[in-house]
Amino acid sequence: MNAENTANTDATANTDATVTEPNSVQAGEPGFTIVREFAAPRARVWEAWTNPDVMARWFHPETLVTPRESVSVDLRVGGEYTYTMRIPDTGQEFPTAGKYLHIDEPVRLDFTWGSPGEVDDAPRVGVALEEIDVDRARMTFRLTGLPDDSGEDASAYDGWPSAFNELGAELGS
Repeated sequence: MNAENTANTDATANTDATVTEPNSVQAGEPGFTIVREFAAPRARVWEAWTNPDVMARWFHPETLVTPRESVSVDLRVGGEYTYTMRIPDTGQEFPTAGKYLHIDEPVRLDFTWGSPGEVDDAPRVGVALEEIDVDRARMTFRLTGLPDDSGEDASAYDGWPSAFNELGAELGS
């Protein structure tokens, strides 16, 4: 059985996000959950997670960019995706890749998230999309299996809420 810390905090000001503090889901498997609502249909949020053209516009924290030519998606179970985040001022790059584990369009997407060449042993992401009404969707994002890097510069715990601000802007939320 999974034990979960239920203490919630706001991820950032001016968002509808709820973030659970970093916690241990199972022994040795730290992670966190972010719940966010978007003023967009569930199908549009799904597309933002699976369409390379849309992913390039938001799949990075607010201070980085993801060049479109760096994004590739093979959307099938066992298929892989890649993208590279870049710091505009320095050109420093962060190549990222993963493997799709479960696809239930437009309800659920599970995949690994890590470095190219290490997609099988990478942390896991689960994205569940719930239709609130025809023009509003709730996203529950769960990341597990990563080292507890909360509080460090460029931590995953800080980067994903920032990326979801970009997603909100992309969706007009």
